[in-house]
Amino acid sequence: MLMLDWALPPGIHAAISTVAQPGNVAAHVGADPAAVIRNRRALQRDAQLPCAPRWLAQIHSNQVVNFSEARPAAQADAIYSNQPESVCAVLTADCLPILLCSDNGNEIAAVHAGWRGLANGVIQNTLRQFQCPPQQIQAFIGPAISVAAFEVGDDVRAAFAELNLVDLSTFRPHKAGKWLADLPLLAERMLQAHGCLHIKQSGWCTYNDLRWYSYRRDAHCGRFASMIWKN
Repeated sequence: MLMLDWALPPGIHAAISTVAQPGNVAAHVGADPAAVIRNRRALQRDAQLPCAPRWLAQIHSNQVVNFSEARPAAQADAIYSNQPESVCAVLTADCLPILLCSDNGNEIAAVHAGWRGLANGVIQNTLRQFQCPPQQIQAFIGPAISVAAFEVGDDVRAAFAELNLVDLSTFRPHKAGKWLADLPLLAERMLQAHGCLHIKQSGWCTYNDLRWYSYRRDAHCGRFASMIWKN
């Protein structure tokens, strides 16, 4: 598990789990349920979390749930909190994990963004939950598939063209009808477009870095957690 090198307000912490520590923490990938429970408990213990995360049933949507109202396995792709002693977490294996925090540390959120959620506004919907303006929100874009490994079709490019986000940096020509898409850069551009000024990119590629699970590299794989919490 990695504690993030990210300047955060007092009382706010962020970390990302790995294949080695504690392993798969997703219950929907065909893993032994008992092993998942053990790994989740190890994650909570090793990170010294103030409580267990409210794990989401992620469906590549633009839905956001409030930590205080989140029921078990709520169908959503982002979770927001302004409550003390709360943990916001998402599970990924190539998609973007995006962690958000207000400058004063009162508000936090975690976002799961594949290309569909990104194109359909999961970032915007999460930012709308914050009481502070976007200029006072910090963002961390965690390990995700890099542009060199993310081949997509014309349909994906067209979805972002409608948002005026297509250029030679975000979509590189690859072969007939195929493009290499820079998902982390697309997320950064969207955050900037909606007022976020302080954005940190991890630069870690899930496909090429064996510390993390990658669905494109290994279709039958686990998921790692990206978490931000308040003590």
